[in-house]
Amino acid sequence: MKKVLPWLDKNFEPIIITFLFYMIVAIVTTQVILRFGFSSGFSWAEELSRFLFIWLMYFAFSYATRNNMHIKVSFVLDKLNEKFQKILLIVVDFLFIVFSLILFLASIRICQSIIAFGDKAVTMDISMNIVYGAGVVGFLLMIIRLLQQIIWKFINFKRPMEIFETYKGASREEEVIVLAKR
Repeated sequence: MKKVLPWLDKNFEPIIITFLFYMIVAIVTTQVILRFGFSSGFSWAEELSRFLFIWLMYFAFSYATRNNMHIKVSFVLDKLNEKFQKILLIVVDFLFIVFSLILFLASIRICQSIIAFGDKAVTMDISMNIVYGAGVVGFLLMIIRLLQQIIWKFINFKRPMEIFETYKGASREEEVIVLAKR
């Protein structure tokens, strides 16, 4: 269990992203072959591939958050000394948690609305919560990843910026060792 949790922490999103990607490729490829080769096809294939793509994107958002690879403008940040840079990065992470929490709660309200009205997907006759649930799961994962980042930053506040910033998952021990040796 001691080795499983760090491995899962690092590989959870990539495994799911890879699985979803290959599912989309298989469904779309099968649909193309059936449509152009046999003048046939599944009515639900395109809708399912869109749903899988939405789930894939939310897991990708979480993975980008984990690895601190989201879009950022560092022009002002680079003008500050290292201590203020670190403080500002922590404040930004807290603001990102607030933003993610607002969207998480909004996603829950949307799912509750879908339950109340009984909205279903057009071709597959399944609840639209299959799609909108991706927002709930995705934003929850982002909140968890942001909390991990903030805890990491508080613990490593006095360490060099390369380790503190956790860019590309450098917050994980084996990658920190590589950075420290440079």
